[in-house]
Amino acid sequence: MSSLRALLLTDVVDSTKLAQAVGDDAMARFWAAHDRIARDLLPAWHGREIDKTDGMLLLFDSAADAAGYALAYHAALAAGGLPFKARAGLHVGAVALRENSAADIALGAKPLEVEGLAKPIAARVMSVAMGGQTLLTGDARAALGETPLRLQSHGHWRLKGLPEPIELFEVGQPDRGGPSDAPFTPPHDEDKAYRVVRQDDLWVPLRQVRHNLPAERDSFVGRQEPLLQLARKLEGGSRLVSVLGMGGTGKTRFVTRFAHGWLGEFPGGAWFCDLSQARSANGIFFAVAQGLDVPLGKTEPVVQLAQAIAGRGKCLIILDNFEQVARHAEDTLGQWLNRTVEAKFIVTTREVLGIVGEDTVALPPLPIGDAATLFRQRAESAGYRPNVDDQAAIHQLATVLDGLPLAIELAAARVRVMAPRTLLARMNERFKLLWSRGGRQDRQATLRAAFDWSWDLLGDAEKAALAQLSVLEGGFTLETAEAVIDLPAAAEGGSVLDAVHGLVDKSFVRRLAEDRFDLLESVREYAAEHLRTAGRFPGSGESAALAAQQRHWRYFATLDEAAVVANRCAEIPNLVVACRRAVAAGDADAAVGALAGAWMALRLRGPVRVAADLASLVQGVPGLQRHQQAGAAWVAGSALYVLGEVAQARTLLGRGLALARAAGDKRCEVRLLIATATQSEADGHVDQARQDLMRALALAREAADPALQGLVLNGLGTLSRNHGRVDEAQAHFDAALDLARELRDQRLEGGLLGNLGILHADQGRTDEACRHFVLALALAQQVGDRRWEGNAHCNLGLMHHFQGRLEAARAEFETALTIARDVGHARLGCTVLCNLGLVFESLGGLEPAHAHYQDAVTGAHEVGDRRLEGQFRGHLGLLEARMGRFDAARACLSVGEALLLEVSDPPSLGVLLCGRAEAEHRAGDSDAARLCWQRVQALTAQADVGAESELGRALDRVRPLFETASMQTG
Repeated sequence: MSSLRALLLTDVVDSTKLAQAVGDDAMARFWAAHDRIARDLLPAWHGREIDKTDGMLLLFDSAADAAGYALAYHAALAAGGLPFKARAGLHVGAVALRENSAADIALGAKPLEVEGLAKPIAARVMSVAMGGQTLLTGDARAALGETPLRLQSHGHWRLKGLPEPIELFEVGQPDRGGPSDAPFTPPHDEDKAYRVVRQDDLWVPLRQVRHNLPAERDSFVGRQEPLLQLARKLEGGSRLVSVLGMGGTGKTRFVTRFAHGWLGEFPGGAWFCDLSQARSANGIFFAVAQGLDVPLGKTEPVVQLAQAIAGRGKCLIILDNFEQVARHAEDTLGQWLNRTVEAKFIVTTREVLGIVGEDTVALPPLPIGDAATLFRQRAESAGYRPNVDDQAAIHQLATVLDGLPLAIELAAARVRVMAPRTLLARMNERFKLLWSRGGRQDRQATLRAAFDWSWDLLGDAEKAALAQLSVLEGGFTLETAEAVIDLPAAAEGGSVLDAVHGLVDKSFVRRLAEDRFDLLESVREYAAEHLRTAGRFPGSGESAALAAQQRHWRYFATLDEAAVVANRCAEIPNLVVACRRAVAAGDADAAVGALAGAWMALRLRGPVRVAADLASLVQGVPGLQRHQQAGAAWVAGSALYVLGEVAQARTLLGRGLALARAAGDKRCEVRLLIATATQSEADGHVDQARQDLMRALALAREAADPALQGLVLNGLGTLSRNHGRVDEAQAHFDAALDLARELRDQRLEGGLLGNLGILHADQGRTDEACRHFVLALALAQQVGDRRWEGNAHCNLGLMHHFQGRLEAARAEFETALTIARDVGHARLGCTVLCNLGLVFESLGGLEPAHAHYQDAVTGAHEVGDRRLEGQFRGHLGLLEARMGRFDAARACLSVGEALLLEVSDPPSLGVLLCGRAEAEHRAGDSDAARLCWQRVQALTAQADVGAESELGRALDRVRPLFETASMQTG
């Protein structure tokens, strides 16, 4: 008896080819992993395996379950790292189920047979799909009904053996505006399946749809998401879409690929019209008539062409290179939009046309991964086979060339005579190097020619603005542009704002966000050359370049802290280059101002070494006043302390403190006192650290600076917490948190939440500690504070470790270590190494744990942090004992104990003494072990030690050793 069922047929793409490449043994392992993935998913989607070859025939009661399974299956294959993709076909139809007898099953028969036309239909549909794609029939689409899944029609297909064409759909996850999980690209025709369109009463093969599209001579790389974006706009009702991009972005190739892929959507044909030679409305008419193969007569050409377009019904007209005739858009293209109903138009242009009904797709350069792939493919087609050493150079080339397809292709053509590494070394000559004698059109023969084509379309004001924007590094805001650009009186075109918006419309400037823009590096170099060269626009020349640079460095030297840390410290490149330019010019005020701004950002994001180097340059500027010398010393000393270069940092901070006091600069003195207090504590001079912080607090209050007060209170809280004064630490952190929230200083708020989380952890309130660390992490990521982000990951890792989630802990620590190394934060780095040692030890990896502890001890010693070194030696010494190395354990623990006594850190000393008690117990010295245990008890008698804190856990670990010993002697 037949019943409606959902049949899903899957197939691994090119499995035979892969097996030939990797061998039978490797392929067997891949198949085992594939089958495990496919079968493990079946219960969740209520599916049943019917048959298996290079894929599977699966049976489901509902189309929704079958579609859900298919999407989960594709995702699981990708996540599993298997070297292949699968395709799937889904159909809902009547099937007959027949069970085989036990005897037949014993002979190798399948338990269940599926009979009916639905089975070959599913097979045909699957054969049309591409890797990663799930296609379904119209019947399956109807059975899905209302669904949150994304569905897209790929038109009607004639499948061999079926009397009438059927419509095929693709299914994927809901569209959330990012890259899709499924290709959503029209499949290719096959011998047994090809796409058809309805013309009059006939189904005509798509390949017979008329068009004049240029043939694709080589492989097309990337652009999946922009292609889908263009398709969505046209499917959504747009009749005119302008594809925007500067010269060299591959606009023509992009729209040609779209037209080839979506040709079946336009039974009236797709018609490519090259407007590159047009300079007037008549030039447009001639190019379009040539593209449509329509001889112009005596009728008005705009009317005649409108009639020709309308007569082709649902067709696609591509108008390539419209930018130089954009002023004629309304009188030509605008008229055709008005006079046709079904036709759709795609325009490639370097600037927005600005006519009614225009929609746009901005075509960015290729992502770097795709750009590197393009380079490799073009290099290989030229006969070059990149070796392993070339791969890194190719990726760097793709980055340096901004992912511009034209630049990539021109560079790849050079591999006949120049290896990728040599090309990379000569990229400062890119405009000379990237030149081709090949069959390209003249305007694209070189990268410079492509840029010149766009430059000639700019007005004088836009040329002047673009050239002066080249002095900026790493992007800019409109406010920055207005500060740097000085439009010459001879340049007509309105305001700086108008000029920048014009450059955006003409694709020279990229919009990164609502209020931020940038230039591609290739464009920046090109524009800088025009700025320096006289005659390129009114006022250009070397003096104009110097004046623009001066406006740049003076502007960035005056930014306050809120401005330099805005947008996750996006202005770091501008601040760094502004400081260097001011130093080179001997502008002391600007050099010190830019240095302070750069440090405020670099201390959050890193690399800190850059700040240290800048401070060294600024200290060499002649004529620095005392307060300026003090500011430079603060930056230099603070940066070197973070980097672990303690001796030099100590000297610079001391010198800076004396200079700030002599100059009467109270704010600078407060910053220096905070820095020297941190170093004094690390050196073991706790009382001196407290005195410095109390003086800093008084000065900050005297200066009525709540932001500085918050920083000092945070320092006092940290000092109190480190030395067991929990209530005092809580009071300081709470007061600082109130100030941070009053000031809306999210960076300080995040850091304080992290420190309060540590207090909760000390008291064993693990859940509350985790909550604070998660909040601290969110704020650090929001404001771009990489240092405190690293701290938050480190602290969360410890909480995971305490709770036995070792892999989660390891992931957090590895993230924190990466951040520490990126920023250049030596103390965070060695702390994380110690914590990773804890994880490895818990996992039973004693040797890697020992190596991490040793590296942590070495790092703490190198940065001169006695407290950290003492803590790390406690862990290392206990591990030595657990490995049976008792002499090494005693020596390590003794040094650690002395260090912790020196810096007066009772909690850390208690943890170390617990470890020493266990070490002596393992060594068989019960008297020494009991003495250590008694010292721990005395140390913790007056303290409120949480059971879940590090010390509480250490006590619980060691206590049974001595309780058992007491019972035995009693």
